[in-house]
Amino acid sequence: MTKQNRRRGRPRGTSGRAAVLTRAQVRQVFRVAKARERFADRAEAVFALSVGLGLRAKELAALNWADVYEADGKVRAVVHLKAAYTKGAKTRDVFVSSPPLRKVLAHYGEDRWLMSARASQAPLFPSQKGGHLTPGSMARFLKYLYREAGIASATSHSGRRTLITGLAERGVDLKSIAQIAGHSTIRTTAMYVEANPTRLARILQDVSW
Repeated sequence: MTKQNRRRGRPRGTSGRAAVLTRAQVRQVFRVAKARERFADRAEAVFALSVGLGLRAKELAALNWADVYEADGKVRAVVHLKAAYTKGAKTRDVFVSSPPLRKVLAHYGEDRWLMSARASQAPLFPSQKGGHLTPGSMARFLKYLYREAGIASATSHSGRRTLITGLAERGVDLKSIAQIAGHSTIRTTAMYVEANPTRLARILQDVSW
């Protein structure tokens, strides 16, 4: 495939990486998720963890109930991502402090949490056979959700890039963002921040003297 062909269909001014969602698009995805006839709660929870914590498809697919919920079914304050879950096999803690995210997760856990050791180790997002979804299946699940929302350019990485870009635009330092994202270097984090004419124009419109 030529460089020119790879660019076809790409939104003007973007880098070709996974699309960064606008706030309106994020709301649209949540609306579509809630309106689904099948797996509505799952779609909402998966997307919330993707855009709220920046989790990768592999990390989402690997989660167990006990990773996200306490023994009494309450949402944990911190989710500990085991080395087996992450890219590069590095553990990291993510803080579930966002009220909207906690609300979505609390709703997802209702009527599903069974007080047993076996249930606590069950997949958070099980496949039809009851096991863990594969990273590829999770990526496709998110991709289909974005298509239903009319955002063809979005992929399973869009939630992650949206979070990272949003934090950077709010002035959060790259070191903190790198820790949240689980990046080993700030340079990697900087590559995730979408730089396109529309975004740059929005940043500069507030410059005055």
